[in-house]
Parts: sequence; C-alpha cells; structure tokens
Amino acid sequence: MKKIDLHIHTKSSIQDRDFSFSMEVLQKYVSEADLSCIAITNHNLFDKDQFIEIKTALEVLVLPGIEVDVEKCHMLVLADGRDLDDFSQRCEEVERRWRANGVPLRHADFEEVFGDLRKYILIPHYLKEPKISAEALEKFEGHIHCGEVTSPKKFITCHNDPEMLTPVFFSDCRVSDALTVLPTKHTFVDCEDLSFGSLRHVLKDKRKVSISKEGGIGHFQIFPDGQKISTGLNVILGDRSSGKSHTLEKICDWFGAENTRYIRQFDLVARNEAEDEKNFKDFLSEKTSLFARDYLADLQDAVTHMLDIDLQADMLAIDQYISSLLSYARETSRHDAFSKAKMYNEEPFLRKDLKGLQGLISSTKQLVSNVEYRDVIEKHLDLGALKALYVELMRVYCTHQELNDKKDWVNTAVHDIKEKLQRKSSAPSVADVDLLKIAKNARAVERFETLVTAARKPKTALRKRKGSFEIVAQVGPFKGSGELKSISRSNRGFSAAFEKYDKPYEYLQELRKIGAPVEASDFSKYLTKVEYKILNRDGMEASGGERSEFFLLDRIEGASSADVLLIDEPESSFDNHFLKAEVNEIIKEISRKMPVVVVTHNNTVGASIRPDFILYTKKEVSNSEIKWRIFSGSPTSKRLMSVDGLEIPTREVLLGNLEAGVKAYEERSAAYEDLKD
Repeated sequence: MKKIDLHIHTKSSIQDRDFSFSMEVLQKYVSEADLSCIAITNHNLFDKDQFIEIKTALEVLVLPGIEVDVEKCHMLVLADGRDLDDFSQRCEEVERRWRANGVPLRHADFEEVFGDLRKYILIPHYLKEPKISAEALEKFEGHIHCGEVTSPKKFITCHNDPEMLTPVFFSDCRVSDALTVLPTKHTFVDCEDLSFGSLRHVLKDKRKVSISKEGGIGHFQIFPDGQKISTGLNVILGDRSSGKSHTLEKICDWFGAENTRYIRQFDLVARNEAEDEKNFKDFLSEKTSLFARDYLADLQDAVTHMLDIDLQADMLAIDQYISSLLSYARETSRHDAFSKAKMYNEEPFLRKDLKGLQGLISSTKQLVSNVEYRDVIEKHLDLGALKALYVELMRVYCTHQELNDKKDWVNTAVHDIKEKLQRKSSAPSVADVDLLKIAKNARAVERFETLVTAARKPKTALRKRKGSFEIVAQVGPFKGSGELKSISRSNRGFSAAFEKYDKPYEYLQELRKIGAPVEASDFSKYLTKVEYKILNRDGMEASGGERSEFFLLDRIEGASSADVLLIDEPESSFDNHFLKAEVNEIIKEISRKMPVVVVTHNNTVGASIRPDFILYTKKEVSNSEIKWRIFSGSPTSKRLMSVDGLEIPTREVLLGNLEAGVKAYEERSAAYEDLKD
C-alpha cells in the first residue's frame, strides 16, 4: 500500500491566508509520513519554478497540479508533468481569468482552458465544501472517478455506496514553518509501481483505495507518531492523570471542533434545581418552536394569504360602489356629452392570476432537471414528454402574460380617459369595484376559519420513543391570554386579542396591532397551541435526574450530523443500569456509521459495550522526565502495543482499569457466588 497526499499548498493566493513556504518542513513531512506521492495544488495558480525546485528536492513522485474554482466548487487538476510549459500556460490562463473577475469557471470555460480532460486526474470537492453539485458532476461525466472528502466517516459513506465516487482523503495543508504538527490525513492506494498512469487507474477502483496501511476502512491514523483508532467504537482506559482526557482533546482537534460532537464529563448534570428547570424549559421551548414551525407551515401559508385581505376595505368599496351607482341613476339631469360617453363608466379588464401556472411550471422544471432521482422519474414519465410539457406550459404562460400586459396597458389608457371625462362633466361617476375579488376574499376567510377550527382540535401530532423516554407533541386551542404571553416571551398584553380568539380572521387583525415581537411570520403559532413534552417510562413528565438522562440520549443521537462522537466518562453522571440498558445500545448503533471514542473506567461501558478498539493511556516518569504513552489494540488481542513497539497484557489493562485489579475482581466474583440460592 502506498500513502499519498494529492492536496498540498506551497504558495499563498488571494483566496488563502498568507504563509511562507518551507522546503525543510515539506521534506520532513514527506519523510516522517512516509509518503510515496504528493501533488502541489495551489489555489488558481501554478508556479513552475517552485514546482521544479520541490520535485528536485524530493525523492518521491511529485505531480504538478492546481486547485481551480469551477462550477461553484473546487477541483484538483493533476497533470503527468511531461510538458510543464504547456500545463503552466493553461494554469496562467486560470489565474488571469480569476484575477479579472473572481468568478468560478463554467464547464465550457474549463474545457477551453485545459483542452482534452482525459490527460488529467480530476478530483473535485465531493463531501467537502464547496462541493460539486450533481448537475456539475454530470457535465464532467467520464472524466471524474474520485472525490475528496473531509473525514473517515464520509470516506466510509462513499466507500460503502456503489453509486458514489471513489473517496480520497488529503491534508489540504499549507506548508510553512507554522506547520508544527504534521498532517495525518492521507489516502492509501494498492499500487506496486506508482506513476501518474497507474495512480489514475487505481483511483477508479474503490477496492484499491483505503485510509489505512493495512487496507480497508477499519482503522485510520490519528496522530503523527502513527497511533491509529478504529472507524467504529473506541474505548480509552487509563489511571487518573494518565492522559485520557488529553487524548480525547487531541482527537477533537484532529477532526475540528465544528465537526465533533463532544460530550464532556459532567456536561449534562444539573448544578442546581433552578438551573436544571430553566435549561429544560429552554430546551422544550426551542423544540416546540421548531416542531410548530414545521407542523403549522401550511397554516402559516394560509395566514400569509389572509394578511393580504382587508374585509373592512372590501365592504367600504361595495358601499361606495352602490352609493355612486344610485347617485349616477338619480342625477340624470346632470348628464352631458361627457358622462354619456361609454368610456365614462367603463370597468377595467381583470388580470388572469398566473400563480397556479407558475407553480406547475416550477414543478415540471424540477422533474426535468432532477439528477438524483432521474432513474425513478424516467421509470414512470418519459423525459422527452416532460420537456415538451415544460415548453408548452411556458408558451401558455407567455400568452397569458402578454394578454395581462395588454390589459394593463388598456386599463391605464381607460383610467386616464375616464379621469379627463369626469373632470369635464358635472355628472357623478360610478366607483370602480372588483366584485369577484371581494367575493373570493369573503370565501377565503370562511375557508380559513374552517381550517383554523380543524387545526385547533385536540390531537397528538407526534409520538416517538428515545430510549425509555417518549417524545410527545400535543395540539389544541389556547385557554387564555397568559399562554399567548408566555409564547411571545414579552410583556405585551394579549387580553384584547384573545377576546377575538374564536374569530380567527378578526384575531389576526388584533395580533397585527400588538407589533413586535409578535411577527407576522409566526402568527400561526398564536392560532394553535403546540406542546412538546418529554415523558418517562411511567408516562409522567421527566424531572430531576431523568432530564439529564434524556439530554445524554438526545446529544448522542444528535451526533449523526458530526464526523465523530466523543464521550468523557459518562459513568461519572449516570448509573450503570441506565448506561447498559439505554446508552450502550445507541452508542453501538452510531459506531456502525462513524467513529465513536469513549473515555471510561467502568466495566459497564468499557467491557459490556464490546468496543472495536482499546486505547490505554499511561504516564511514565524516567529521570524526572514525563512520557505519555498509548497502548492500543483489539479487545480480543492478548496484548496491547505502543507505536514504539512496547507491549502490555490486555487482561491486566482491563482488570486493572475496569475491575480495580485482579484481586478485587476475584473477591467480588466470590461474593456474588456466595449470594446464589
């Protein structure tokens, strides 16, 4: 297996933080990391002279490359190095275009600059921001076979999914004197004689690409000294002050705090009852708000429509119309040549509402352009027919829009003529009124009030389990203005508004009068009450220590969005029964999808959880010098080993850290035997 890093920066660009390249650091990195191949990939630029200097100084395969902004993503472009002058000129064109407008290249521009794409190895940001879109990937079809990811978790995801690209994992480092901790983010390829051609061939085959020297995806290197951890479940053992938490912090640094779900010791245990109560209420409030926003989304859409309707103004318009019509009929003696003109009381043309047609066009466009579910769509719908439908709908839209534009033009002309005629005539005129629109508004209000009444009917909108807890969201009407005030978290009064609560449209108008912080975008949550509750195994609301248990389960389950889950001594805060019955099962499930690291000195977590990998930290003092050492290995191995070749019996580590030693374990075992019937 050959270790490679094809994403290395040696020159700062206008998109990079400033740094000064160090050849000494690069040589040290290549040597100590035992790299077989590297690529120089500076951002939108290539320095031919510097590349030749680097290639001459190193004894490994060094490929010329560039990281290009293309199609709103970053793309590594690697060449074979046979014609550096040609590659350099193409890269200069990339740099020139970027400096000119700072806009990513389009696919056509990219092909124009680099020519025949078959000559290169193209590696886009795949599960890494800014990542390549499905549409852009389709444009490069046949030229892209692997994609860069940011973590072992994402590497595994790609590796296990036959529909995804071959994953590669690189350092993306800036080589300078500031690079004091050498990178350990690399890819291993199964390639005996490494060359540009063989590398391009290997990167097409997932079976020949891994993140460990041994091959496969079971382990990966975490520290520069060669220490590795499992991509599954890791348990860290050790005496007090032996470096367990320190090791956990270093793992967090490796992944980056923003990509890590880190549950620190005592994090979830309440310091006092008042603080616990407040934190839990804040949690429920946030969850209620998020659930209510999704659950009431359709109701909020209806609210938005209601806010555009003014029934009072509609009634006033009708009164004015009737009054002016009666006046026009009574005052026949005042009619003259101007008032007798047909244009005098001409009604405006009504515009056609095209919102429904616009939605239909948008939906059809989504079906036509969707790449992710293209196979499913084409299984039931002919793509050619969909495109024809889209074109036809656009033509219909253009026809109706043109007619609307003509109506607008005519209405403007009619309005101007009517104003001039009415100014010259002493006869009264009939007020304009859109009776159809007013009727539609009245009907919409009736339907809205029916909708709100249905939405307020008491029901359980959500019920799901999390361990022994049950999450329940209940929906129903508000009972008083105080409940509305608690939702707003303000001192605003809701008494006047609540008097209209049974008349939803009028109630909305009262809410409008309240003003901030009662925002129109959140009116739906004042229409219908949503309560989010956490119930224990007895169906009662969780309290006290149960809240901390729920928070732990919630934090662990929420780790799915992170790249790694770290837990520091959960037994310090929770009892063994809860850990074994609830926590262990969830941790094991998560570890099947991502690396999990647990620090413990408890056999319920350390042994019963059946980890994939054990790390034992040990502090050694020799001649007043402290040395931190890590022994590691499979829990089924007889011995754990350090990276410098020392060994320690696994049984001794497990009994010493999880059972307080062999003697204590045997004494407890004998005591348990004595208690048998």
